[in-house]
Amino acid sequence: MTTYEIERPDGPERGIRVRCPDHDEETEFQPGHRRGTFYCSICGFEIEVALHDTLDWRDMGEQC
Repeated sequence: MTTYEIERPDGPERGIRVRCPDHDEETEFQPGHRRGTFYCSICGFEIEVALHDTLDWRDMGEQC
């Protein structure tokens, strides 16, 4: 089973970095992009990553 690493690099404006360590492929989404799609051509899997600020989270009852 393949494991992916998702991290936010340090700094004032941080993007998202997604990496497949098994095949040494990675994509870094620039600051301001809160969603991105990563595809490892060797694994053949595509994953979608979304970043949410804690202030954006609402109780499920509030979303109706």
